[in-house]
Amino acid sequence: MEISFVATRKNSDRTERELYEMDLLLRVLGFKRAFLDLGLFTVAGCTPPGTRVHVVDEYLEEIDYGRPSDLVALSAKTSCVTRAYEVARRFREKGRRVVLGGIHASLRPEEALEHVDVVVTGEAETVWPMVVKDLHAGSLKQRYDASEYPSMSAVPVPAWGATKAKQYLFQQVQTTRGCPFKCRFCSVPDISGQDFRFKPVDQVVRELRAMPKGGSTLAPRRPLYVVDDNFISRTRYTKELLRALVPLYKNREIEGWSAETTLNVAADEELLDLFKAAGCATMIIGFESVSEATLNDMDKPVNFCITYQEAVERIHARGMTVVGNFIVGFDTDTRSVFKDTLDFVQRTGILYPFFSILTPMPGTGLFDDMKAAGCLDHERWDLYDTRHVVFEPKHLRRDELLDGYIWLYEQCYGTDLLLDRLERAWRRRTQGASMAERLVLSSLLAPELVRGDSELRGHYKRALGLMNNRKLHTEPGQLLFVLDAYDFARAMRRWSTPNRGANYQVIADPSRAPSNADEVSLRALQWENRKTLARTETRKGARTSLPIV
Repeated sequence: MEISFVATRKNSDRTERELYEMDLLLRVLGFKRAFLDLGLFTVAGCTPPGTRVHVVDEYLEEIDYGRPSDLVALSAKTSCVTRAYEVARRFREKGRRVVLGGIHASLRPEEALEHVDVVVTGEAETVWPMVVKDLHAGSLKQRYDASEYPSMSAVPVPAWGATKAKQYLFQQVQTTRGCPFKCRFCSVPDISGQDFRFKPVDQVVRELRAMPKGGSTLAPRRPLYVVDDNFISRTRYTKELLRALVPLYKNREIEGWSAETTLNVAADEELLDLFKAAGCATMIIGFESVSEATLNDMDKPVNFCITYQEAVERIHARGMTVVGNFIVGFDTDTRSVFKDTLDFVQRTGILYPFFSILTPMPGTGLFDDMKAAGCLDHERWDLYDTRHVVFEPKHLRRDELLDGYIWLYEQCYGTDLLLDRLERAWRRRTQGASMAERLVLSSLLAPELVRGDSELRGHYKRALGLMNNRKLHTEPGQLLFVLDAYDFARAMRRWSTPNRGANYQVIADPSRAPSNADEVSLRALQWENRKTLARTETRKGARTSLPIV
């Protein structure tokens, strides 16, 4: 018996730029894909002995629909399920049986069964051996529902041996699952539960040491990404894990790494020190919004534990950079949300701001409320990718929301505002790249300059000029990341609306548009919240919170 595990593309349209695939980085550094499908390959690792495992990633190679596998296993989240359904159809036309798991199938199993033969819901590690057993017995069922969450100690190492691991830019590891927060736009608690589960620290260390080493010729040491939805789920566990990572980082058994955390990571200075000592280079923080009203509306009280600017300052003071995630399009968002967000990013010097359009995903309270109210434009899942507008919020038109989203990317990455943030980041650093490393990156970017238009060439030349400034402790990797986001911003222009010019004027200067009393009352910002300010001042002693004015 053979099972083919197929990682499908996110978009059916191969010409459409994908933000998290980092197309520019991959072209320049010689990798094929940024991240492997860790969930799918972890399930592959659960396959009992006696069954041949075949793994294919559509980003690395074309899918062989004629391969005589006994079962084809797919996994997809909502925005990717349309492509997964297409792949399933083609396999079934060849007489192959197809099983689908993942977030979307778990939340919409009846829909999924219209496209595949078998659906697995929930975390598949506990039921996958049963699926394989039934396959061998010729008694496959249509539904396999995980009735319990697996212990993290029972989650196997991904099937590294079946993958072309060195083709991926990032190494990946998962240390926890579950989340107690019930943010209205997030489905994680519905899939992984509200109780945190932890992988034993010694198991994490063994898994890191067992990861395939090396990468491309140009980037032989790959960065590590911790895929947990919230890396600081329990402070005691996190600190124990970080202490175990310190010697691995010092001995260069792991490279600098990044992880997603909630804002309260900055409220614990000992924790921040441990992050730094353990090699954390980048913290990915869900700021979500600068608006007090919006944070309340999305049920995210953790974002009032400390003022945003103090949190960023503490992280920057330790030499770590920040990826700031922001969502636009809530009913509490007015036309000022874009300019307010840009101002916050620029004044705090967040190097990597990333933006999403509010998207009501199936399984969330937000989706249920909007569907019940008849607010959703459609259920074309391929457009539920946080880059398209699928409803009209209360204070913004659809075209204003889409153009505002694109404007944020263009302003943050396509103007000299980017160079200002880079310069400040490189002045904070204590070490920088050698001149040889700077010259190597310049040569790697040369083909992009040749192919680019005058706008791209001008932006790249200014950025490279800054990188070659001997007075700055520059980091070529950081420059590549921000230029990749610039590449994404340019690609998103294809979706700009016919009202782009007029919308940009209002977005850049919200006072141009009329506003009512309701909109004015929504202008309060996170750092103006009295309780948040008081908590921050208490932690800082005599110091006061940094103003953002």
